[in-house]
Amino acid sequence: MSNVIHLLTRRPIESPEEVLPRPDECLACFVHRMVGRQGCSAALRWVEQFRVHRTRRATALGRRLVARGATCDCSVTDVVWRPGPQLWEWSEAGQLVPPEQVPPCPGVRPGSTQPCRLWVAVADLAI
Repeated sequence: MSNVIHLLTRRPIESPEEVLPRPDECLACFVHRMVGRQGCSAALRWVEQFRVHRTRRATALGRRLVARGATCDCSVTDVVWRPGPQLWEWSEAGQLVPPEQVPPCPGVRPGSTQPCRLWVAVADLAI
């Protein structure tokens, strides 16, 4: 076990790369990955982690996500963005459900706060 503690989550981490955005990884994929590994922080801490390391100039990022309904990190990939319909699967009950696992991020341009093509805005989904 590591003796390195993450400042935001106060949990041990094996390496700093474990809690940093991957090269070209989009905000939605990073937040989804971190919530899956480290849990929801009950705030927008993973969003802020992404902003600090990838998009320093996007100072209004948190406010923009809150305006779209985000209240914490897990709501970013539940209330603001959802996996695109191309990833949804049919359940045994015959209903279309979002995937439990999202494929690796195909990437976005440097400095972008937009999701990659795997995600769509919830407002654009007709469920």
